[in-house]
Amino acid sequence: MKLLRLFHLVLLICVPLAHAQERPEMAKYGAAYAGPELLWVYVAHNKADDHAVVKLQGINHPLDGRTFWAEIRYHPGHPERISYIVRKNGAEKAIFFVNDNTGALYLPNWRGQERAEIRLVYSRDESLHVQPEHLLTDHERQSGKRE
Repeated sequence: MKLLRLFHLVLLICVPLAHAQERPEMAKYGAAYAGPELLWVYVAHNKADDHAVVKLQGINHPLDGRTFWAEIRYHPGHPERISYIVRKNGAEKAIFFVNDNTGALYLPNWRGQERAEIRLVYSRDESLHVQPEHLLTDHERQSGKRE
């Protein structure tokens, strides 16, 4: 009986540790891009620099406040160009593109357009407040990976 209790204790200790290891390590700094009206796009890369959390905020659209786990694609010979790709139902869609200090958000069904391209500009001041770990936590909550 004592052996069974010890087994359960070890199991209780190990399961949370295994779950904690699934959480990707995030880069130290993030970025913020300002768009029209109150629109902000926040980006936080993981430490491996192959994925990022992208969060939309301040837009009258069903995706307001949503976060996305996106694959990062750099363009050969142009390290300042970055595409953020989301997979849905087996298909890939670029949701955000950065070229140096400007960006483009691709938003479905916005202002009568099937797929609108919204221009954004990098904001150094707002980027100083981006906390990659907090963006990851937001994403985990939305995707049901965290309570």
